[in-house]
Amino acid sequence: MQTTDHFRPKDEREALQWLIPALDRPLQNMPHDEFLKAWFAIGYLYGGLNPDEVTFHGTEISYEDIGPDRFRLIEPRLVAPFYVRSGWPLVLAPLAAEAWRRDELGMMADDELYCYELVKSGILDRMAGETGLVSTLLKS
Repeated sequence: MQTTDHFRPKDEREALQWLIPALDRPLQNMPHDEFLKAWFAIGYLYGGLNPDEVTFHGTEISYEDIGPDRFRLIEPRLVAPFYVRSGWPLVLAPLAAEAWRRDELGMMADDELYCYELVKSGILDRMAGETGLVSTLLKS
């Protein structure tokens, strides 16, 4: 995996800055570095989501608001709606589908698809209380 600091968000705030611009844009032609940042942001922010489950998430959707308040205040779609079986928020499913497409084309290594180092980093940062989201503002 490309483990340079360039691809590792320093906190949730930066991860959200990488992710949110990718939510409503065409992904197929997104420059690969930009896509990796958005994809790695998902790994950092959502340690419980499994890329394998995004293609088998079923059709049952929940609108229950059970995600982090700090995400909901910034971008409500990051919390709900979500697929009940997989837990993937609907807004993130296109990014996961694009990650699989790029993986199948040989554009991503397995450790980039699963980005376990970033998942672990995000979990450890949250355990230490280092979210970087003192306020709900995304701009410095």
